[in-house]
Order: sequence, then C-alpha cells, then structure tokens
Amino acid sequence: MVVLGAVRQFQPVHGYFLRRELMTWHVDEWANIQPGSIYNALKSLKQDGYIEESGTEAEGKRPERTVYAMTALGEVELMRMLRQTLWTVEPFDTKPVMALTSFMFLLSRAEIVAALKFRIAEIDAKIASNGFDINDVAKSTTTPAYVREIFELSSLRLRAEQQWARDIYDRICDGQYAFAGEDPPPARS
Repeated sequence: MVVLGAVRQFQPVHGYFLRRELMTWHVDEWANIQPGSIYNALKSLKQDGYIEESGTEAEGKRPERTVYAMTALGEVELMRMLRQTLWTVEPFDTKPVMALTSFMFLLSRAEIVAALKFRIAEIDAKIASNGFDINDVAKSTTTPAYVREIFELSSLRLRAEQQWARDIYDRICDGQYAFAGEDPPPARS
C-alpha cells in the first residue's frame, strides 16, 4: 500500500525518487520497507497491473530512469486497501495505521471522520476483549502468567492509538487537513 500510494501521490515518478522520498518518511522503521525492496515492489505492482510505465526520464549524465503512473485498476486497489485499513483496528500492529495516515488525504473528509469515530469505539471493544484474555490467563493452569503482558502491552498501545485518533479527529474537524475533493487549507503563518 505504501509504494502504491506513493506512486499515486507523486506520479509520474521513477523508483529512485520514491526510494529517496519514502526513506525521509522512515518507512524502513515503521513499515519494514527496505530501500532496495521499493524496486521489487514497483516490479510486482506493474505485473499486477496496478501501475504502468509511462516513459523514461534522464537528468544530466545519469542513465534514463523508468517512470511509473497509476492505472485505473491500481486506483481501485489502493482505495480498497486504504478503506480496509481505515475501518480495521489491529491490536498488535501499528504499521497499517501508519500507512493509512500517509494517504488518508485520498479519501473524503466525511469518510475519515466516520471511520475515526468507529475506530475510537472499536478500540474500546478491543481493550475490553484484552481484559477478558487477561482473566483467562489468570485462570489457566497451563498458560504462563507472564502471557498477560502481551495483552497489557496491546491495551496500552491501543489506548495510545485511541488518543491519537481523538486528537486527529479534532484536527480534521478544525479543518487542518484537506481531503479528496477539497482545496488545500491556507498556509500557516
């Protein structure tokens, strides 16, 4: 989703630019995308029909670079992935929500606001579920007692994500970001 979204955002774009740009986002840390794997991702996305070669580009004496653009199929797939991530809370994994944040501007404000409200409530449910899992660990005669720490850590991570969701919800409602079909907000002085 990250590489496909970046092609969408910067198209037409070549792999070296994507590599350089995505490394400034620290995707190697939060998405486990290593610099060299970006080229493999482009190849796979092209094979799947999500992107296509739209020409070549050369700067100075550097060799020509293949330039990519999104296909209609790629646009559909990116929106499907964004929505799946937007509406799904992962109790043990922050990568999906980090990727979502990078490309949520492609969706409408109304959808993001509705999904954030849902996400906040869904997180409450996941935290409650973790509490029952902790009780089950305490009652078990075979599960090591320290397994509860997995659920404690998950609950703390979820509470942090929930606070972030509340905060970004407020920022979005205050008009700090622009979404699909909107003009960008005025520059801050």
